[in-house]
Amino acid sequence: MKTVGIIGGGPAGSACALTLARGGARVLLFEREPDREKPCGGGLTARAFRALPELARLDLPWAEAREFHLVGPTGRRACLTLDPPIRIVSRRILDRALRRLAEQAGAQIIPEHVADLARAAGGGWEANGRSVDVLVGAGGMNDPLARLQNVVLTRDERATAVGRFVRGNFAPCIVVRFFPDQRGYAWWFPRPDHASLGIELAGEHFDKELAWKLLRQFAAEDLPGVDITNGEDYGWSGPAVTRWDARVFGGPDWLLVGDAAGLADVTTGEGISYALASGKLAAECILCDDVGGYPARLHESLVPELAKSARLHPKLYRGWVLRLSILALTRSRTWRTINAETAHGFQSYLTLKRRVYRALPRVIGEVIIGT
Repeated sequence: MKTVGIIGGGPAGSACALTLARGGARVLLFEREPDREKPCGGGLTARAFRALPELARLDLPWAEAREFHLVGPTGRRACLTLDPPIRIVSRRILDRALRRLAEQAGAQIIPEHVADLARAAGGGWEANGRSVDVLVGAGGMNDPLARLQNVVLTRDERATAVGRFVRGNFAPCIVVRFFPDQRGYAWWFPRPDHASLGIELAGEHFDKELAWKLLRQFAAEDLPGVDITNGEDYGWSGPAVTRWDARVFGGPDWLLVGDAAGLADVTTGEGISYALASGKLAAECILCDDVGGYPARLHESLVPELAKSARLHPKLYRGWVLRLSILALTRSRTWRTINAETAHGFQSYLTLKRRVYRALPRVIGEVIIGT
């Protein structure tokens, strides 16, 4: 029986551990901070539920957001109706539930930071003194395995964010704000007992003072009545990869999944669905004794979508494009439908351009008359 070590018990690592354990592998899942609240929106889209159907059967406290408000660089506001809703959940609660599923399937949870990592003399790996045949790096942006293999993301492949967990109960409405001359956005994701307020700006040089200034402007102008002083600050960096042709995802006996592999949508910042999908894919490759085939399978399945998003990203963040898009959202039912389906993952980036061209006459007509 193959022994697999997994570093990191977030969505990617837990999905990998769950699939492996159900397939009969011996699984050691290392998680150093099991009770840490993670600084992201926590929105579960339809793409996430397709990646791991078990999500729908988890009894989790989540907020169901049926409204998604987008605020453009000029302050114009548009509203999307989400059907199905995006379910927003605390990452601490979500990750804990996913690890519990993996443990129930037979995975062993080890609450340790992997500080001692090396190749074993007879093959395989030694992780904190424990022998494993295959190692999976699911430890996020600073994954120990990625560092050891010298494939960590560079500074210009990361987006930096700051924000605050705001305590309280809020209406389940997502709000996203864009700013002039900034490649990034601010967000408000209400969870059941608090909200994640944050701003992410791409680029090598992150101006923390500017980020907080824009975040306070967002709260003052677009979140009326919300007291953002009641909460806990956070800061983090996430994947913002724009070049995918030369990325390294693994070797003969090691794999990277989720954020450790850079698998996140550079346009929206969404990474949970890609973490779940890559964790399952890595497990399937291990179970069928095709660890070396994992990079090729990633390039066939997930990478084309992410690469297309990366090509669209600079165009979508042009000021005039954002202004026209928000205007169209306020007046065109068709344009709202396309954007809502893209947010959920029903609409692929790969066919988005073709669909927009086909729908353009109708969108223009609706903008003129208003629908």
